[in-house]
Order: sequence, then C-alpha cells, then structure tokens
Amino acid sequence: MRSMKALAVATVAALAYAEEEAAAEVAKGEIPATADGAFFFEPFLATWEDTWKVSKDAEFSGRWKLETYGNDANMPGDKGLVVSDPARKHAVSTLFKKPFVPETGGLVVQYELQLKNGLTCGGAYLKLLTSTAALDADGFKAETPYTLMFGPDKCGDTNKVHFILRHKNPKSGEWEEKHLQSPPIPLADKETHLYTAIVGTDNSVKILVDNKEMKTASLTSDTDFKPAVNPPKEIDDPEDFKPEDWVDEAKIDEPGAAKPADWDEDAPRQIPDPDKSKPDDWLDDAPDMVPDSAAAMPDDWDADEDGDWEAPLIANPDCKEHGCGEWKAPMVTNPEYKGKWFAPKIDNPDYKGVWAPRKIDNPNYFEDAKPYAMAPIGGIGIELWTMQDGILFDNILIADSASVASDLAAKTFVVRKAAETAAKKTVGRDMSKEDGFLGTVKYYAKQAYYFTIDNMLLVGGSLCLGLIPLILLCCCTGGKKKDEDDDNDDDEPPVAAPSKAAGKAKAAASTPAADEDEDEGEGEKDEDEAEAPAPEEPKASGSKATKRKTKKASD
Repeated sequence: MRSMKALAVATVAALAYAEEEAAAEVAKGEIPATADGAFFFEPFLATWEDTWKVSKDAEFSGRWKLETYGNDANMPGDKGLVVSDPARKHAVSTLFKKPFVPETGGLVVQYELQLKNGLTCGGAYLKLLTSTAALDADGFKAETPYTLMFGPDKCGDTNKVHFILRHKNPKSGEWEEKHLQSPPIPLADKETHLYTAIVGTDNSVKILVDNKEMKTASLTSDTDFKPAVNPPKEIDDPEDFKPEDWVDEAKIDEPGAAKPADWDEDAPRQIPDPDKSKPDDWLDDAPDMVPDSAAAMPDDWDADEDGDWEAPLIANPDCKEHGCGEWKAPMVTNPEYKGKWFAPKIDNPDYKGVWAPRKIDNPNYFEDAKPYAMAPIGGIGIELWTMQDGILFDNILIADSASVASDLAAKTFVVRKAAETAAKKTVGRDMSKEDGFLGTVKYYAKQAYYFTIDNMLLVGGSLCLGLIPLILLCCCTGGKKKDEDDDNDDDEPPVAAPSKAAGKAKAAASTPAADEDEDEGEGEKDEDEAEAPAPEEPKASGSKATKRKTKKASD
C-alpha cells in the first residue's frame, strides 16, 4: 500500500514537472507582416497610418491608437488598433488596390478582437465596403455603402454576432439588408477572441468563434435570413381589401340570453369568516409597542444635555400571547360570489372565416442561384459607437480559402490564447519558489497540487495506468509464494504411527497394580519421561523407511 501511495505521488509530481517544463517552452507567437494566400492582411504595424485613414467626417470624433494587448507575454510588442474614446463615434477605413470578388471562390473574413475594458454597450464589428465610386480616399463617411457587416454588437436588447449581407434585387435595383437569424452571442470578457465568417461557393455560411463553429446557414434558405435573399414567388395583392360585410367572428353571444335575477355582480370574492369570533382574552386597547422594562438609563446620561431618558420600545409580549388592537375575522371565499355575468357563446352562422388578401405573382420575383457572389469589396471600414474604450482590432484577413485563415490563427491567436489560459490558471496561486532543498520540495508539491486540480482526468488515468501493473505484480507474486509453500508442505515426511509395543506399554501402565501408589507412580512416570530419549527425526520418507521403523519397534 505504501508503494502504491509513493507511486501516485511520484506520478503527479512528474506530471507537474513536465507541465512546468512545457509551460516554460511555450512557443512564442509570430507578428507576421504578411499572410500566405491572403488577398488582404493587416497586422497593424507601426506604419498602419500609411494605408488606413481616420474619417474626417465631423460625426466621427473618436480617436484611434496603436496599443499592445492586455497580455503580450508570448508575443511581446504585438499591437492592435484600439478605440480610444468612450461615448464617441469612431470610423477608420482602408481601400484595396483592386476589388475583392467573392464570385470566384467565396469569402473568408477573420480578425482578432480584445475588449480590454469589456463591452456593455457598443459595437466591435467590421464593414466590408462595396467597391463603388462612393468610396472616398479621405476616409469613411456615414453614407458609405457596405457589402457585408460582420462582428459583435451588444447594447440593450441587442447581443449578437452580426452577419448582414447587403443584396441587390436585380429587378427593382433596390439594396436590402439580409440579417442572419439566431446568430451566435459574442464573448464580452477581456480575453482575446477570434471571429471568422466563411461564405462558400455552395452558398453556405459558417460563423466561427475561437476556431469553433458556432453557426451554419444557407444564403438560399427561406428561414436562415430575414428577409430571405430570394423573394417569394407570390405576394398579397396590395389592391385587395376586406369587404365591409365580411364576418370574421367565429363566435357570438347567444341571442336572448339574459343575466339571472339572482346574479349579484357586486358580491365580493372574499368575506369575513362568519364562524369566527373575537377571543375572550383579546386586548383591544393594548399598544403594539411598549417600553423595554429591562432597559436601564446609562450612567453617563445627562438630562440637561441629552433630555429626558426614555426606554427603547419593543414589541408588546402580550400581543403575541393574546392579540392586540382592533380584531378582525379572517377572510374566506364568498360562497355567493359569481363575478361579472357574460352571455354564453354560440357558433356564428354568418362566419366566413379569416380574411386574407388574394395572392398575385410577385412582379419583383427573381431567383439568385449564387448569392455568395456578393457585390465586389473595395475596402474595409470600422465604424462604430461605443460606451467603452479599449476595443482592440488586429490581424484582419480577407481570403477565399478557410485554410489561409486557420494557418494564420495557428501562428497568432492560438499561441496568444494558450498564454492567456496559462496565465489565468496562476491567478490567486502561490507560484513562488524558496531556496534550498526544502523550498524545492514545497514548490513542486504546490505544482503537483495545481496540476491535479487542472487535470483531474489526466491524473486519474495516469494513476490507473501506473497502479494496474503494480497490482498485477503483487497478485502474481503472492500467488507464486503460496504455491511454493504448498510444495514445501508436500516435501515434509509423514508422522509415524505408534507401534504395537508402545500400545502395550501404555496399557500396562494403566493396570490396578500400577495405581496402588498414585503419587509414587506419577513420580516414577515423570522420571521415566525425563530419562526417555527424544525420538529420532526420520531421515527418509516413503513406505520402506516407515516399515523398517515399525519392525524395529516390535522387536
């Protein structure tokens, strides 16, 4: 048992040491200047203002700054673009050298977001700006059109990760926002999070948060977007109105029905219980509160300065025992109560059903078989209003392949997230290491304890894998020892049976002559027993040796 306990402690300590060594060797993240395979990538280096323009529109007065992450231990020096002023509108944008056309291979948009001060009311989304003449090199404006809006938004009743597609009706020429239904809920903590939207050439839409798929939808679905991308084939006739004589009441009051004469609508729902009466010991005039008779005036009370002393009031104990004040009978349900009278309902003989306008062909109907081929994208804008500052954007990527986004995330977000997770585990923990052997033992004991708390399943599985061989070894060793003992028992010689001469001598000793002097006989017996030589140990086993000894005894 002691060896098992020692093995368990050693296993946990070894795992804790291994984790410490692994933590010390966590790969440092990269601050890439480019992303292989990306159409556009922005890591927000020191030269960001060469390509991004802060809006000059007077409506957007918020400032943008380049700041480090809240925890950059594994990527020191990495920075992002940060919203710097609370309760203001912010806008910044960049234009592409050539438009990005999703029709050729779909669309992937991804970015890292850290809410350094959390998010209680505000947006943290991107707008992929439509490639039109409205794009202004001087910066974002309120009327700048967008193709896709993606990212978190939280304020009041709004708490979602937006995915809004602006789609143009090819017949009417009107642009309409198509909102994804039941989108994911954003993560509003202060850690770094990764938001990814993937639009496939099969019209599929996938929303990922921290590399985990949180929502799937289809651009051609009638229910995934509101309103649907493709309009209905038929619509209500706008010129059809319900006739004035249309009866759409299924039930009517029964004609001739009248309220019964004994129906009292004014009768109360509850009345005082007529079977109850005031108790004989009820105290009508006793006060609810009385001075505390056990209280005494403090010794330092000065009537001139403090006024007349009065004992504090307490609940009257007589009221608890007998009852005080005006007595009222408890309320019970009124057996005469009927409530307001209503005439009984009957089927309406003139009922025609629920009216609905007739359907006509939708003059603006169309069927877009590939809405993923959205309007070409000419740039990216970040336009938002928020009550918090400290909203950090970084590593914005536009591509047509999901693998490009995942490869970039493995170099940046995954490493950063691992460092944040490791740092979060150490909060509130004593990670100090004292000098000397005893200090080292204490340190690794704490590491083993913390490791066990964080990895219950791993420790349990490791202990089982370590203990099972030990248990089997103990069982096998014990069984082998038992078998050896059994073999030793088989090798011992059998005890020789008493001979006939010994039997006769014993019978002679029990005759009456031998009993004449019992004391003397017993003394002689003791002397004979003392003088009798000890029996020799048999030197050989088997039936022949036994027969020889038996024959010698008979002679």
